Amino acid sequence: MRSRWLAPVVILAMAALAVAAWPHLPERMPVHWNGSFEVDRWGSRWEGVALLPGVALGLWLLLPLLRKIDPRRGNYEAWEPTFWLILNIVVLMEAVLEVAIVAFSLGWPVPMEQVILASLGVLFVGLGNYLPRVRPNWWVGIRTPWTLSSDRVWRETHRLGGRTFVLGGLVTIAAAFVPRAAAPWVALAGLLLGAFVPVVYSYVVWRRESGGGG
Repeated sequence: MRSRWLAPVVILAMAALAVAAWPHLPERMPVHWNGSFEVDRWGSRWEGVALLPGVALGLWLLLPLLRKIDPRRGNYEAWEPTFWLILNIVVLMEAVLEVAIVAFSLGWPVPMEQVILASLGVLFVGLGNYLPRVRPNWWVGIRTPWTLSSDRVWRETHRLGGRTFVLGGLVTIAAAFVPRAAAPWVALAGLLLGAFVPVVYSYVVWRRESGGGG
């Protein structure tokens, strides 16, 4: 169960970074980048350093509570370690973005475009490695009306989704190193490959299972 406690350690480190950097940060900080990777929203210093640790803490507290009310909660025991590994991957990605935003706000030459794309790509690759282990549930995984209605559709969709997430993640990482004008389109292709293909596939498998199509 050691993996269960990695996320809170990372969240504490994010909070410590925020406290240490606070006196040196500007009053206005970037909190959002648009599709062209330009800052399109600025927020207060508090929002800049507290948003990502707050989201990470919320996930760590909320997801274990949500699984207790999941109608399929009996399935969690079969993939307990994977549940915490997935949560750790998400929290670690947020920690990377927190460090990058703080450094950028302090005036360091941080290539935010590459950091954002590479972080998203690594997130997809990490999730793809563990998706096939996720058992049917209502909170984690590729949740479509068709995967939630059939355990077989769930298994086949997540088996394919594991591969498409990894491939899509690698494409998204590659987008960090292509010319800037092409980067959003390459990243979009990677994200669609990773997430959209399994959604369509879940419907196809469900149709086959229900006898509605070849």
